[in-house]
Amino acid sequence: MSKINEKVEELLAKHPTLSQEEAIKIVTEKNERKKKKRTEKNR
Repeated sequence: MSKINEKVEELLAKHPTLSQEEAIKIVTEKNERKKKKRTEKNR
């Protein structure tokens, strides 16, 4: 399993009311924020 799939599974385990698509969206948005923060830090 990929890293993103593991994160999605963990999120679904903590919040069973979320749908698979919502969990994927949350994880990808978080990754984007982390990437953005990292690039700003390196400038």
